[in-house]
Amino acid sequence: MTIELLDRLRKDTAVYHEQIEGNFYAKGIMAKSLTLDEYRTYLAKFYGFLKPLEQQAVQHMDDLGSNAGFDMNVRAKSPLLEQDLIHLGMTVEEIHQLPLCTDLPDISTPARMYGAFYVIEGSTLGGQIITKQLMKFLPVDPEGGLHYFNAYGAETRAQWSAFRDLLLQTGVTEDDKENIISTAKETFRLLDLWLSTHPN
Repeated sequence: MTIELLDRLRKDTAVYHEQIEGNFYAKGIMAKSLTLDEYRTYLAKFYGFLKPLEQQAVQHMDDLGSNAGFDMNVRAKSPLLEQDLIHLGMTVEEIHQLPLCTDLPDISTPARMYGAFYVIEGSTLGGQIITKQLMKFLPVDPEGGLHYFNAYGAETRAQWSAFRDLLLQTGVTEDDKENIISTAKETFRLLDLWLSTHPN
């Protein structure tokens, strides 16, 4: 049953995963053609999506009276994005004025929350590849400008494994599994829409 849920997640979100990897910024990173200004815009877009999503996650966990082992002090990515944006020349005031996404996935239950964060936490694996690629052609490194993509550094695999275990503990009933999968798909779709169409 455990393997079944992970397999279904991989298969059912594959098309969305491929679509998000085909956006202008992701393609520019792989082609080594992304400028520093475009990279900063890319990070600002991620901030606009993740900041309100993380705020909702904290609120829902408080409402549920438990975080089920999901520690936002460890998992939150928006503080890392703030560090990167400041390194790239933005002020704290400018960051706080960035547009925030209002079309977010429903994460009002533990299953839905884990479905959404399956997308965010899973991206840290690809972030390791992106980190190495960006260092080849932009003046950034894990200590400056790459905090987000290199979120867990050497602990990436361990952190992913820990999240995956929590997800599987949540996805027990068939309803839970369906909610995890549908929310993961919706998160990919909404994130891709935000990255592709929203101007900063």
